[in-house]
Amino acid sequence: MKYDKVIDRIKNGSMSRADLVKLKWNADEKYSKGDSEAKYVLDAISNAAPTDSYILFMGFCPGADFNERLDTEWKEKGICRFDYHESEHQVERFNSICKGDLVVLKKREQFGKTMKLYGHGRVNGIAYDEDQVRYLKMDWSTQEEIIEVPLMGCNSTVDIRTIEAVEDEMPEEFYTWLKA
Repeated sequence: MKYDKVIDRIKNGSMSRADLVKLKWNADEKYSKGDSEAKYVLDAISNAAPTDSYILFMGFCPGADFNERLDTEWKEKGICRFDYHESEHQVERFNSICKGDLVVLKKREQFGKTMKLYGHGRVNGIAYDEDQVRYLKMDWSTQEEIIEVPLMGCNSTVDIRTIEAVEDEMPEEFYTWLKA
């Protein structure tokens, strides 16, 4: 196949997130113009782990209503979804999450000050439902302790941070919680 070398580069895990985005854009373009083999490149990108990891602090209560919480279902099904498609910037953020990234389930506690964390897991793949809506296949931790930590960044449902940014802001309690 003509894209074997590119697919091998993707699979060996030596590409940055920015490189994967550019490659995906090119593969999407080729696929839309009828190059059916570009689909193999897109599939490889969907399961690629970039060299630069992110931590996604993900809200799980639609409308901030704890009675509508989704985390229990996500953990049971081994998934994580973002279904508020009206928020294009958040959809774009969610769609930038890759295999290997860490997802931390959060609920804002004291407005503008703290958040409670309800679980965490690693993305082990990307999938699409029957409507072609992207979701994350997850390996959720069995740890069930809930902790309260300083609020990171903005108050959006999908809040992505680099590992370096989290290291600068999170207390030691956060790292102990992740290891439990």
